[in-house]
Amino acid sequence: MLWLSPAAAGDQPVPGATVESVVAIAKRLNPTVAAASLDFDAAVHKIGTAGVLADPTLILEAWDVNRQGVGQRRIGLEQDFKLWGKYGLERSIAQADADAAKFQGRATVIDLIAQVVAAHGEYNAAYEAVGISTEIKRRYDEILGLLRSRYGTTSVDQQDVIKAEIEAATAEGDVIRRQGEQKAAAARLNALIGRPSLAPLAAPTGFRTVKAISLAQVQALARSANPMLALAGAQSNSAAQTKSLTDLNYYPDVTLGAKYVQRPGTEDTGEFMLGVKLPLHYEVKDAEQRAAGARLGAAQARNEALRLRIDGQIADAWFSVDALRKVVQIYASRQLPPSRSSVDNARNGFQAGTSDLSAVFEAERRLRTVQLDLLKLKVELQAKYAEMERLAGGSL
Repeated sequence: MLWLSPAAAGDQPVPGATVESVVAIAKRLNPTVAAASLDFDAAVHKIGTAGVLADPTLILEAWDVNRQGVGQRRIGLEQDFKLWGKYGLERSIAQADADAAKFQGRATVIDLIAQVVAAHGEYNAAYEAVGISTEIKRRYDEILGLLRSRYGTTSVDQQDVIKAEIEAATAEGDVIRRQGEQKAAAARLNALIGRPSLAPLAAPTGFRTVKAISLAQVQALARSANPMLALAGAQSNSAAQTKSLTDLNYYPDVTLGAKYVQRPGTEDTGEFMLGVKLPLHYEVKDAEQRAAGARLGAAQARNEALRLRIDGQIADAWFSVDALRKVVQIYASRQLPPSRSSVDNARNGFQAGTSDLSAVFEAERRLRTVQLDLLKLKVELQAKYAEMERLAGGSL
């Protein structure tokens, strides 16, 4: 079973530090995974009910009944038999349906993993955003303390003190807002992995590494591992077996029977019976055969359409991941370092009296914008990469 009750996971370490830790919990606790597992179990058990003999019919007869009693007593059994390999086809159909349920369950798990990975990226970004806002508030408080110690209560440069107080208050409000966003992201992540919304999560250790892989490799992997393609293949197989079974409707089934006959005053005897169902209504059989053929064609067409759609979706996700990876690199290497240097230069200049307070706050806002934009890009990159993994059928 992929699912356990929450009590069974009570002694587990607190998840949240890595993507792998929350994915492992989701596989055990998420009730959607449990439902998919039970659907598969039901389909597997159904195989045992397919391709078996129907229950026999018990026959009890009383003949020549009059005032003197019963003339004959007959006790017998009748059993219907399907010939021409019909039982084997019924078992094959049930097996194909079980395979479809298995692949549907696998698709459910992979979809859940993609959602958990994206949600963990949002949780990680919210956690880092709190750190960014807290650091900005600390620097603003330092500036405000410096101004108060420099100017005291004189009115000559009191405007700088007021401006610093406003900026410090704004920074404090941003910290509170970011903390709320972090709690909301944690609640969403907990809900996905099957835990109470207020359950504790460990501090994230960073974004998951995005591996470099070619588009052709991802598409080839999807053709062999994507569970939805496998599901469509299983459904096509089921439709093909159903078509073969329908073709055998023209071949009759038989009924065999045996009776034990008791006649008072004479020796007991037996009777044997062979019955054949005559397929006389050919127009009905023809209609059933055409319907089965149409369902088979539809299943095959859906399979091909799904393959083409997944190829296109993988290309969309791959190009997005490729572009986002490059943009993240540009932000990290060409925008973030100059923005930090600008803040340091502005602060040093203000402390030395060579630049005004507005330049410091402008540099701080520019750095914060770059940092938060970089976090958004990383979250989008994680979500797109998770989508590409979902389409490929598993971890890349």
